[in-house]
Amino acid sequence: MSDQSSSSVEEQPEESKIRISFILSPSISSSTQRESLEIPKEPIAVPSSIRKRGLSAIVNHLLDRKVISDDDTNNNSDDSDEENEDQLPAIPFDFLLNSKLLRLSLEAAIRKEGLSTEHAIELEYFPARLPPNKDGESDVLPDWITVMDYNHNEGVSGGNSESGEGVLFTGGADGSIRSFQSKSGSKSLQQICNVMAHTAPIKCLSTSSFLNGNNQTLVATGSMDQTLITHLYNPTSSSLDLHAVYTGGHTNSIGSVALSNNSSGSGEGGGSDKIIMASGDWDGGLAIWSIPTLSEVVDNNSNNDEENSAKKQKGVKGSKVTSSQSNNTNIHEVKPLQSIKAHSTNISGISFTHNSSSPSTIITGSWDHSLKLYDINRMDNILTLNGSRVITSISRCCNSNVVATSNSDNTVRLWDMRTDGSGSSSAMNNGGGMDKSSLRTSHKGWVSNVCWSNVDPYILGSTSHDGTLKVWDIRSSLPLHTVKAVSKRGEKVLCLSFGENVIYSGGSDCVVKQFGL
Repeated sequence: MSDQSSSSVEEQPEESKIRISFILSPSISSSTQRESLEIPKEPIAVPSSIRKRGLSAIVNHLLDRKVISDDDTNNNSDDSDEENEDQLPAIPFDFLLNSKLLRLSLEAAIRKEGLSTEHAIELEYFPARLPPNKDGESDVLPDWITVMDYNHNEGVSGGNSESGEGVLFTGGADGSIRSFQSKSGSKSLQQICNVMAHTAPIKCLSTSSFLNGNNQTLVATGSMDQTLITHLYNPTSSSLDLHAVYTGGHTNSIGSVALSNNSSGSGEGGGSDKIIMASGDWDGGLAIWSIPTLSEVVDNNSNNDEENSAKKQKGVKGSKVTSSQSNNTNIHEVKPLQSIKAHSTNISGISFTHNSSSPSTIITGSWDHSLKLYDINRMDNILTLNGSRVITSISRCCNSNVVATSNSDNTVRLWDMRTDGSGSSSAMNNGGGMDKSSLRTSHKGWVSNVCWSNVDPYILGSTSHDGTLKVWDIRSSLPLHTVKAVSKRGEKVLCLSFGENVIYSGGSDCVVKQFGL
């Protein structure tokens, strides 16, 4: 009898332990923050089945902060709250194992990475990125919001702009360009100005700081009406003025445009460095343009005025000019520097590379499933990477030539476009030219747009026809957060852009939304 009872109460085997060391992430550069989050690096033993939440509780305990437990929702938590009222609130942490975010149990992750447990495992920790919270939206606009881009100009001041605050520019299916800013103390986005720029939906938009003495922003847009134009946004008057029209480069709908951000000079001439623009169309045509400086535009307008005045004085038959036609003759027209057939069909995304101060190479993505790297001086194709799905948009990492693409199979992909300078890929040469890695197919519809954070090389966002906005850390194949960015079922999110600690989205609900990060 005693033998049976002893066997029935046989002790369960003790769970195995793994020794780990916590290392504060070097990405935390603030000395004050590092001092407040630093914990001893001496190895400690933790259960092998522990996950991110349990590790976060350990770090908070070592920091003498409140520890969030699974029992916090019970009534018994009131007593513990009183005991810990002098402690700082808990911070959710994320952890890196072998440069990848920990999303499995510690034991499973170590086994997956093929690491040895003979020595203490180093876990890099840092405060987790909190879910985006909706903190503003615009009024309902007349039509879909198809594209957007945020421009932060350090010199912006005056007018409706607060010092150092950027402006969000959007393009709509009604052909209008609009600019927005967050309204101080209000949960709304204030529309600053609105210009009817095209006669058909705007399909692409890009902005660049235009350092011409007035710290203006250059806004380039392309449309289904086959026109490509630039406007200048003046922060003092909060106005968008037509700058130039670009002709002779495309004969079909323009679906992508990118401006180089290298105008570093000052003065009325716009600086010694030229801004270069690249654009792509539905037929796969690629064109390169030189953006005219303000002095060139003024000289051209003066010459046109003189020509028109001379025609009127001579009374040449058929030379009568109406006021509207006179305005059109003052528009500065620009011809392309280069124009080639780059893809077999629609070029859906363009980005200048992150290689030097002089814009010499661009990356193009297309509905023909390929990404290409072009030398724009020689218009030579340096590198081609072929995929298996339509590429709907591209975005380059802020500090490298790693590119994210949105795709028609509900997936976001990462591609390595770095080359060794000889025309071959030094970081990716697997023969098939496949993508570097794929983030998990998390969307449930066509991924319409992808955008990389302008400050964090690990963070990007994506929007989809499933109505969601997702925030990703590329060190994990799972999204960090998913937000329902439209109010009604069946509506689509078409575009997004990162701002100053916020992310914007727009789509078929005709409302620009702002989410705090």
